[in-house]
Amino acid sequence: MNFAEVANDSKIDRVTTPKSGLAREFIRLWHLTRYRLARGERPWLGVAMALATCLVAIFLHFHILRPELWRSGDVYAALPLPSEVARLPISFLLPTAYLPLWAACVQLVVVIGLGELILGRWLTIVVAMVGHFGATLIARVLLESVHSHLFGFMPVLLHGVDTGPSAATTAVGACLLIAVKMNRCALLLIVSLVGAAIITRGVDGVEHTTALVIGLTAGVLDYLVISRFSETPDNSLKGQWSARLNSFLRVAKSTLRVVGGVLVRTDSR
Repeated sequence: MNFAEVANDSKIDRVTTPKSGLAREFIRLWHLTRYRLARGERPWLGVAMALATCLVAIFLHFHILRPELWRSGDVYAALPLPSEVARLPISFLLPTAYLPLWAACVQLVVVIGLGELILGRWLTIVVAMVGHFGATLIARVLLESVHSHLFGFMPVLLHGVDTGPSAATTAVGACLLIAVKMNRCALLLIVSLVGAAIITRGVDGVEHTTALVIGLTAGVLDYLVISRFSETPDNSLKGQWSARLNSFLRVAKSTLRVVGGVLVRTDSR
């Protein structure tokens, strides 16, 4: 049984559980995780990133790192755009100021580790990087816009340090929940993040909401591709990635056709 068959196995939904649908969804996640571990896969990416974050925090605490290396991941919106983009990869490994170190490490091991096991290493990396870069850059655009006050932004936030992997883990987590059909958990995540963004308006809320949208979009696309895997006879890794790429290309072409049709109608008017 391959990942596509496990992800779409209706027997998992009929396992005897408490009445709560959340329990069935966690059982599905548990089955998928066990299946991947039984095949010899391990969440080395999540473990490595957690160890790197822990080591960087220890080095900073004991002043082992030079100030230049710290500033190489010190991201804030007042920087010139090329400098901010160049610092974003290192900022992923720097600890978040408002989150305890142990919580940041657990977050990476659980979210990135499960993403690596179930979604695959490369898809996890792509979604994490797109979420990290996209959330940070969109927050920068909103900070510099004339309507920044609508989001509760103040000019002082332009100089606030904006580091940590929270946007990346939000994107990977949302993608994972949708891909394995944990729809109730995904709804809880959406409500909690959007509610937090509305109640405590600021850069973090905007970034997390942006990463959430990126992750949900990637999850929907990945789930549509996974549902096609069970219909294709080629279950090899090469065949799965070929089917995934072809499906993504078809979605992109369809989107371009729709956009082109809208533009043609607009020009004709």
